Amino acid sequence: MTNKMDRNQGKVVTQPRLITAVLVACFAMVVSGPAVQAQFFVDAGKSARAMGMGEVFLASSSDALGYGYSPASLASVESASVGIGYGKPVAAVSELMSSQVNLILPVGDTSGLGLGVSYSGIDVASDIVASAGYGMALGNLCVGGNLKILYWSMQGQDNAYGAGTDEDLSKVSFSLDASAEMMMGAMMGFDKVSVGAYVQDAIMPNISESGADGGQIPIEVGLGLVVQQNNLVIEGDAGYNDGNTIFRAGAETPIGGSNLKIRSGFEFESDFSDELERADLGLGIGYAFSSLLFDYAYIVPFAMKATSGKHFVSFGFSF
Repeated sequence: MTNKMDRNQGKVVTQPRLITAVLVACFAMVVSGPAVQAQFFVDAGKSARAMGMGEVFLASSSDALGYGYSPASLASVESASVGIGYGKPVAAVSELMSSQVNLILPVGDTSGLGLGVSYSGIDVASDIVASAGYGMALGNLCVGGNLKILYWSMQGQDNAYGAGTDEDLSKVSFSLDASAEMMMGAMMGFDKVSVGAYVQDAIMPNISESGADGGQIPIEVGLGLVVQQNNLVIEGDAGYNDGNTIFRAGAETPIGGSNLKIRSGFEFESDFSDELERADLGLGIGYAFSSLLFDYAYIVPFAMKATSGKHFVSFGFSF
């Protein structure tokens, strides 16, 4: 997911203090400004595996941290798993960070449950997302939903005119994601082929402190295709969000016969009417050892080089 705040970040200078100040200002606009279509919760539910693959929604949803991309994937959970993630959404701003903990559990043979909480922010502003997802299989079709509680807060700052301190701000909202995946089996010369669709923020929650229309998070919808040949996974998907079209593609393959995997992905977003567009290259590695998983991703933003990219790391444990 992306938002107008992401695009505006590409215009800031490289001084860390100034970038931090701009980020705080953007946060304040998002949560209270009626003229801004807001979506500050862009770092909630992130997976380092997904980030390294361009955040393609079907292939990104197989680990404990990934069900936020496609809650329908919870239908195929085989064992309980815990995922812990940490990220630097803007590497040039050391104070800005994101973290999360997720738990997924099988429920019978054809369904699964996911629970998670994520945090992102800086010293004076933060957001927290708690989620509960459920997926079930109906033959070759898997469907799922993810209910999210969105909470943000911002500390009041000293008034620029010396008239005391502004009041603290906060807001709680609710959101809902849904997805469906169809397992097609062997097709087109590939071992496995799957197609899917997703809807994010289906109820368009309002995160503005005042409740103004500008704080409403827009719906995102998309379609995707993933193919697998032996251990090679390739996927592409296309989405639409608030007048912007999003294209994603990603791949993952092991190195020889080892447990080390390398990943790469690309994400492009544009409204095709002006210069507001985004292009990110994702690079990642992953290693599995028995029931332990390690993943790392680095995101290279072509249009926002002053941010020094994004770093995400995650650990997983199955039991």
